[in-house]
Amino acid sequence: METKFELSQQNYQYLFENAHDAMWVHDIEGNVLVGNRAFEKLTGYSLKEWVGMNIKQFLAEEFLDMARGVRRKLLNGLPTEQPYEQRLIRKDGTTRIMKMATSPVIIDGEVKGFQHVARDVTEEKQLRENMCYYVQQITRAQEEERKRIARVLHDEVAPPLLLLTQCLDALTSGTRPRLAEPLKQELEGLRSQTIKALEGLRRCAQDLRPRILDDLGLVAAVEWMTEELVKNYGIDAHVEVEGTERTSPAEVQLLLFRIAQEALSNIRRHAEASRAVVKLEFEDDSIKMTVSDNGKGFELPERIGDLASNGKLGLAGMQERAQLLRGTLEVKSELGKGTQVVTQIPL
Repeated sequence: METKFELSQQNYQYLFENAHDAMWVHDIEGNVLVGNRAFEKLTGYSLKEWVGMNIKQFLAEEFLDMARGVRRKLLNGLPTEQPYEQRLIRKDGTTRIMKMATSPVIIDGEVKGFQHVARDVTEEKQLRENMCYYVQQITRAQEEERKRIARVLHDEVAPPLLLLTQCLDALTSGTRPRLAEPLKQELEGLRSQTIKALEGLRRCAQDLRPRILDDLGLVAAVEWMTEELVKNYGIDAHVEVEGTERTSPAEVQLLLFRIAQEALSNIRRHAEASRAVVKLEFEDDSIKMTVSDNGKGFELPERIGDLASNGKLGLAGMQERAQLLRGTLEVKSELGKGTQVVTQIPL
């Protein structure tokens, strides 16, 4: 039995020393006692150099507070969110971002120190931030193009159609010499088709970039969308506002408008709902928007990140938009009991 235990200890030591993730142990005061090769690589210091050094020397002040918070929770047996993000200053002065998990070292029922497992995610985080930046730029360019096309449709394409409608009105009016009935009916049919084309064009321009959003703001734009649901689709939709509406950045208003637009479109096309509510809550440091319906609902995936793979591309797009401004998006749905899409954007 003793030999087996020794082998087990040797195996543990081998795994510890050769693990890809950095591992180290420090005492209750933060003095490093032992670490592995990945820990040396992460910090830039050899284990011999670490002797007598304190982990606090390698944490910036704002992240020292985080470390103290984790320590306090572990000492008091409180739940701690793990892994958590921490930053460490290397020997060469550069900062590395780590995903860490920490647990207490307990001997004879007393906490004697802490053991850590950390993975360097600096490049991964930078890549993610770069991707977020590029998506943000693409989204901005997309919105600018939408705005340009909407302006062209409104200012250059719509006026000739309106003029054509007026000309057809004049041709078929009672003040003109009487036209042959077949010709009159044909002109009236042409006028009707022109009006439909004009309405469709205006609707398309509004969907691309409603002027009401730029002119009157988010609440008015969302109210316009709910009125369209009532008028065109018979869905009882309205807007509720809590708090005092204030001017928020144009990017925030546009993002919330697009999320509401997609959510209401989903209600119209898929939910089979008779009622929809958009609730806007203006708080001191954020705007919260909840779009809810009484439709048939659907089964949610285990993780919101799985929405795209489950074919919920609209919801996945909403989540991506919220993340662009460091916001959150939560989807709640139950079969037969409707759906809620909750977005919160910090200001």
